[in-house]
Amino acid sequence: MASQTLHYVASLIALLSPAVAQGPVPADLLNHLIANAAQYRVTIPSLTADELIESETSYHGLFRHKVQASGTFRAVRAKSGEPLQESRQIAMVNGKPVEPSDPVLLPVALFGGFGRFQEMFFSPQHVRCFAFTLLPGPGPGGTLQIGIRAVPDLDSQPGCPSGYRGLTGLARVDPVSHQLVHIERTLPDSRESRGGAPFASVDCAPTKVGDETFWLPTEVAGGTPKQFFRRRFVARYSNYHRYVASVKLLPGTSEVEQPVSTPR
Repeated sequence: MASQTLHYVASLIALLSPAVAQGPVPADLLNHLIANAAQYRVTIPSLTADELIESETSYHGLFRHKVQASGTFRAVRAKSGEPLQESRQIAMVNGKPVEPSDPVLLPVALFGGFGRFQEMFFSPQHVRCFAFTLLPGPGPGGTLQIGIRAVPDLDSQPGCPSGYRGLTGLARVDPVSHQLVHIERTLPDSRESRGGAPFASVDCAPTKVGDETFWLPTEVAGGTPKQFFRRRFVARYSNYHRYVASVKLLPGTSEVEQPVSTPR
């Protein structure tokens, strides 16, 4: 009787769960991801956000150098259609305030989560560089999961950087909007010793900025998880606003705020 009950429950779960067979990513889904990446590039305004950072290095788990920092992150677009330029102003380090003029050296620092993370895979120029596989079963939150791997004949594909050789990735996609919820990329182990961040990931969520909603990064992470000399960086973002540039006028006049041009 118990075995019959378990069989019935398993059958019911299988019936109610969406069946996703492993295979190539459907062309319409891939085209939608490319279109969303292009829209992100031209519609995301210049932004500012609160940033919380954990940055550390260690050797064999010892000699740890860990920094916890907070401040303001800016992603600014100088002209319509140009990539977002990223910068950060750190205000606190390990619980102590930092003057704006004081340089802050983090053990590990990453940039690029606001501008290049979608276009690496989902752009007309780069989509030919990778093979995309729809993985079986839903990911966290019912997302679609896409495995990514550089094509074997990468060197013969026009416009494919040699640095993509051996690269793998994973994308989790909202099943309704086809927006990226999570994307990550990993470089081959043999290249971990060259510095940088062999592993990097970006998590995104719909975020209100004024009266509009955009899919924006909530966390950027990266480092060298497999090396004896480990590097780790995690930044979390909240409290988004449109970036406003301050302009100092001549003595005797007041300071005014000038919004940075926003693409439409």
